[in-house]
Amino acid sequence: MKKFIDKVFPIMTVAIFMNIFLGFNVFAKELLAEEEIAPGVLRQEYTVNYENKNSIVNLLKIDLNNPYVEISVVAGGGKYTNRATVSEMANRTDATALVNGDFFNTLLQGSPEGPSIVDGKLQTSPVEYVGLYSLGITDDNTASIEEIDFSGTVTAKNGNSFKLDSLNKSYYWYEPTGEYSHQDKLNLYNDFWASKSRGDKKNSEILVSADGVVEQISEGKSFDFPVPEGKFIIQADGKGYEFIKNNVNIGDRISINYSITPNKNYKFLIGGHALLADNSSPVEYTKDIKVLGGVRARTAAGVSADGKTLFIASVEGRTKRSAGLSLGNLSDFMVSVGVYRAVNLDGGGSTAMVLKELGDFDRTRVVNPEKNAAERKVVNGIGIYNKAPDSDNLTGVKIGGPSTLLVGQSGEYKLKGAWNEFLKPLSIEGINYRLYASDESLGVFNGNYYLPLQEGAVDILLATDSGVTGSKKVNIVGFDKIKDLKISLDTRRVSEGSVIFPTTSALLNNKEEHILSPKVLKYDIDNFDYSMDENGNIIIHSLNENKFATLKIMAGEKSKTLKLYDAGANIIQMKIDETKYNINEEAFEMDTKPFIKDDRTLVPVRFIVEALKGDVQYDEKNRIVNMVYDGKIIIIPIDDDKIIVNDEVITMDTTAIIKDSRTFIPIRFIAESIGMIVDYEDSTREVTLIENKDSLQ
Repeated sequence: MKKFIDKVFPIMTVAIFMNIFLGFNVFAKELLAEEEIAPGVLRQEYTVNYENKNSIVNLLKIDLNNPYVEISVVAGGGKYTNRATVSEMANRTDATALVNGDFFNTLLQGSPEGPSIVDGKLQTSPVEYVGLYSLGITDDNTASIEEIDFSGTVTAKNGNSFKLDSLNKSYYWYEPTGEYSHQDKLNLYNDFWASKSRGDKKNSEILVSADGVVEQISEGKSFDFPVPEGKFIIQADGKGYEFIKNNVNIGDRISINYSITPNKNYKFLIGGHALLADNSSPVEYTKDIKVLGGVRARTAAGVSADGKTLFIASVEGRTKRSAGLSLGNLSDFMVSVGVYRAVNLDGGGSTAMVLKELGDFDRTRVVNPEKNAAERKVVNGIGIYNKAPDSDNLTGVKIGGPSTLLVGQSGEYKLKGAWNEFLKPLSIEGINYRLYASDESLGVFNGNYYLPLQEGAVDILLATDSGVTGSKKVNIVGFDKIKDLKISLDTRRVSEGSVIFPTTSALLNNKEEHILSPKVLKYDIDNFDYSMDENGNIIIHSLNENKFATLKIMAGEKSKTLKLYDAGANIIQMKIDETKYNINEEAFEMDTKPFIKDDRTLVPVRFIVEALKGDVQYDEKNRIVNMVYDGKIIIIPIDDDKIIVNDEVITMDTTAIIKDSRTFIPIRFIAESIGMIVDYEDSTREVTLIENKDSLQ
């Protein structure tokens, strides 16, 4: 079993591949994670970079010599024409892993373009296209990628025969001749075709029993029912129907024979498109790529030179985390991981991969559909199964929890999964264990929570009562990753004897936000006398006759300040684009929202003034706001950059406006003109107004 490599600690082997002669781009790939998810099934996750665009690629490397590995073609909802998503197919069949398979026409009933063997039986023939390849696995567990041909005949009672053109195919046009697939031909459908709609509905149809007896003939139209269980329907047109008409009668026993070449005793067969690699080298794509071109999600299959290793690659594309690959990029990647021959499978919106991570009963979608859309319902997929016997013998465990922590960020760790000697998941209920760290100097455990106190790398270790152990690498990063700090308090109004607990959050460069423990922070308050207890509570001993003080919290070189006020202050807090606001610690709601215009914060005047027990009137005729507050008379003309405060004219760099029938004022100019303090926190988009008439001038 391979050890899982956490994404924060990638194997730092960057492979560079070049193919100058064929014009393939230089690219770099990096292995992020590696885990054996079933006996003989290794999952690898890579990041691949082309032209400074990163893509996520999940690769399954499957040892076909392993007796517990089973590879199967899974048909949509159980039969063709019943489509299903990759997740639905995996859940229905209890797959260890499953990925989408063959190409199909999304506008037609739902039949794969290529041949397929499902549960050991040929269920579709290949379309008549040039340069299509298929992935097959023989009875002796050897995989190959080949061009597959189909041949068949329908032989009448009198010995006359006619060519059988296809098995379970939607209509299409031959390539390159343009010949119509359901004209002048015989096409066969069995009960694996679920829909009552088949091929060309204007064609004649012949219902044939399991033992070849002709039961019904429908001339010039198809039967209005699906193929009955165990029976066949032959669809006939033109020359094909002339053969039926001249040689076959109801009640006759006819012979239907068909086969594929090469005949290698395939137990698994699924269609694909053109080759991506051959002889361990990239090859130019031979098929028309008008629809398939560009950089996008991809699915591919490859085989080793001896045919004993199968490679299934799934590339996420057009999402925020993954750009996708071109066909040339995909060729490069497949060669770089060791394939001898590789074929392109259906991609784009069909691409998805789900799997059971080691120790998990549930499946995880490790490759998301393009543009993070919903999974497309597809016609078939490739399923990988763990056929080992069941066992309750606990042999491995996995630890759940963050793989990266910031100094001071507490992380919870616990038993996430367990498995037996055959890598089958076991229930974690009733498993007793303890957690500890490989280096006690870097942090401390409190129950299941680990608090890192210094930068570095540490192994979180788990030991069960039965002696089974597991580990998880955790990278502890420092305060240099912090972009900004955010402080929140239940109240900013204090008095002697008050106890406050500021919650400090770190805003990281990657936009994550994490609460920091006071154990790694430094605190300072000017003007007030205070002390701190071991839990990070701040006890205010004396205000020293001051009305406010500045609380400063430091995380290394990063710091943030917040004003504290005596209990007599009134504090109004509101957020941009939100109707809810607080006066002191009491919640209220407006019927409009503050907003920002030209870098100035505008707030609804009536709510603010009335919250402070002032008076506000609007002179609609002259478009003037009249405010009276604390003995001051403020006159605010709408759309004018001048206001009057007790006969003093003050010029602003913005104006009051009317929006949605509400008057909005530029809060900083107005508030400061009446002796209030205004504070704006950009990270939270919060506006704070502080009123203390006695000493905040």
